[in-house]
This record gives sequence, C-alpha cells and structure tokens, in this order.
Amino acid sequence: MAGPEATEKDKQQVVLIADADRALAQILAATLAREGVQIALAHDGYRALELAGTLHPSVLISEVVLPGKSGFEVCAALKRDPATASIRIIILTSRADLRGRMASVTAGADVYLTKPFSPVYLVTLVNEILAGRTVGPPSRWPPPSAAHADQWLIYAYELKELVTQQRATRKALEEAQKRLERLNKLQMEFVGVLSHELLTPFGAVGLALEVLQQQSRELSPEYRQAVDNLSTEIAALHRMINGVVKFAELLHKRREPELAFHQLDQVIPPAVEPVAVLAQARGVDFRCLVPSSLPPVFADRSLLSEAVFQMAHNAVKFNKPGGRAWVRAFQEDGWLVIEVKDTGIGLTPDRLALLGQPFEQAADSLRRGREGLGVGWAFVGYVARVHSGRTSVESPGPGKGSTFRLLLPIVTDTK
Repeated sequence: MAGPEATEKDKQQVVLIADADRALAQILAATLAREGVQIALAHDGYRALELAGTLHPSVLISEVVLPGKSGFEVCAALKRDPATASIRIIILTSRADLRGRMASVTAGADVYLTKPFSPVYLVTLVNEILAGRTVGPPSRWPPPSAAHADQWLIYAYELKELVTQQRATRKALEEAQKRLERLNKLQMEFVGVLSHELLTPFGAVGLALEVLQQQSRELSPEYRQAVDNLSTEIAALHRMINGVVKFAELLHKRREPELAFHQLDQVIPPAVEPVAVLAQARGVDFRCLVPSSLPPVFADRSLLSEAVFQMAHNAVKFNKPGGRAWVRAFQEDGWLVIEVKDTGIGLTPDRLALLGQPFEQAADSLRRGREGLGVGWAFVGYVARVHSGRTSVESPGPGKGSTFRLLLPIVTDTK
C-alpha cells in the first residue's frame, strides 16, 4: 500500500496561468495540459492572487500587464507571504530591456521570458521547475530547431484552431452586416412605395375638395362647416403621412439637413397654424407666444417646423374641451427653448419611459378611439439630435398636463 510520500508524489501538480489575453491563455493552457498538469486560469491580478492562495500551484506563469495588479505586483505579493513564497514564477513580457529584467528579479520571479517565445521553451521551463531543477534565463534552453516535432504540431494545431475561429467570427459578422444592410434597404423601399401610394390620391382629393368648397358657399352653414371639417381632416392626414416619410428619411440618414439662419417668430406661427384651427374645433384655448427679439436659430426650417407642429398638435389632440395649450419660445443659458405646455391628460412614469420610442401610442379616448402613429415625439428627438440639441418632457401625472421642450443651441459662427 502506498504511503503518504507516494500519495503526495502522485498528486497532480497545478500550473496557474495569469494573462489578460484570453486567447493566448487558452493556447498556453491547452499546450501545458498535454504535459499532464492541472491548469488554472486568471485574467487579472486580483484573481491570480486569489487562486494562488487557494490552489497553491507549483508554477505561476504571469503576464506583466494585468488588470488590477501587474505581474510584478502579484509576484512580489506571493513572495512576501510565507504560505505562497515557494511558488515558482515565470514572468512573460514583450519588453526585453534591462529595466524589465531588473524589476522581475526584484519582484522575485524565477524566469523572465520575452515575447515572442517558442512554446517549447515554456514547456521545458515548466517541466524543469516541476522536476525540482534549477532554471536559468531562456538562453540556456535549446533553440527552436531542436524542438520535438510533436510539440510544434500541437502548437500549430492550436494556432490553426484559433485562426479558424477568428475567421468564422469575422465571416459571421460580415454576413450579419450584409443582412442588416438588406433589411434597411427593404425598409426604405417599403416606406417609399407606401408613401407614394398613400400620397398619390391627395392630388385628386384636393381638386375635388376645392370644387366642393367653392360650391359650398351656396349651402347652409351646417354643410359649409362639414366641408371645412373635411378639409381640416384631409390636411391633417396629409401632414401625418408626410411626417412618417420625413421621420423614416431622418432615421436612415437619407435626408441631409439644409441648415440656415431663421427667426423663430417667422417659423413657429406658420407651423402651428393648422393646430390653431384644430384647437378651435375642439374648444381648446391655444396660444402662440414667440417674441421677435430672439436670436436666429441655425436649423433646417422644414424639419424644425414639423417638430414644432408635432409638439403643438399633441398638446391639442390629447387635450379636452375647455383645456389650454400654448407654445412659447425663449432664450435660456445659451439655448433657444421651444416649450409646449398643455392642461391635457398628462403622462404616467411608464408612458414617460416609452415616449421617445416610435410607434408607441396610448389609447386616446378624447379622440373618440382614434389612434395615432406615435412618431411625433420620437421625430422631435431625432430633429434635436440633427441640430446638436436636446429635449425634455415633464408631467405631474395623469390629468395634470405636460410640458415638452425642444432646446437648440444658439449659433453665432458657422465656420
């Protein structure tokens, strides 16, 4: 029966590899595992110290550059502790200068191995250390030409596997990118075809509506009001479809902004004019307060007008008869602020979280069950980004109204 000495002798020895380069660590582990030793891996200095204290490896192979603690710091800490001072340490580094070697010796390392190195050197070093022999600098070990062919084959196999994995990963990423590009192209083509099919009938509808409006002068006030309401609804529908198209173009960067200086008192009132008509029909008190003394804004007029319209339109359509909504512009801390407030249905914290996501829309009982597309505030957010601006929204809660802000930087020099 084997005694305690035989049991200790037959016990499998542990080699701890500490390297932030996970691929290299795996290659070293696979190579040394074929030598019949147990392998443990660490990818930062703190983990290397922890494993060294619990596993008490026979050999530590450590890269100099490690997250947390360097290889030199790990080496010095282990050598200071009587419980781990007997661990033999091989330091790996890409620096071959004298300063690095002196730091390695000072920290207490047994060997300072410079990259690139032959795996045969490392395997031989580990075997010599495990056999209890004294080791010296790498120059003592045989040159690569003296290495056994099977050791080189093992290393070549591991490198081949690594290269194969890298190629497969790169190919998968390239295929994913191509699929994404195809999906984006199909999406834009779909939006283009859909918008064309939806916008085409408006030409004929507009002509018919113009004739109807001319003839309605001879009709009763009720019929004239019905024609006016129809005209307002068709204009709103046309604008909604145009908004979706602009949103898609902006989202996919198909439309470059046409930037120029504009006065807000010449941009905002025309943009919210249709909203004023809607507010009157709904019985909502709507005001627009834009002083002419504000500095000009450097922006795309079309995009800015659409963003302001969306903000004001939401303030009215999510309001109630007798409610109030107003648009105002002012200067604040280097920003031009376009603010829309309302006394409408307000927003819950959950709705605030979803507000910036396109096609997220709450049921609107105030609009007799009709649903919007939910792109309004998302569109405003994209317009803000195009102009290096930002947005904010606040609401005390359901039934307490909301405050929406679009902030654009004040630009004095476009060079």
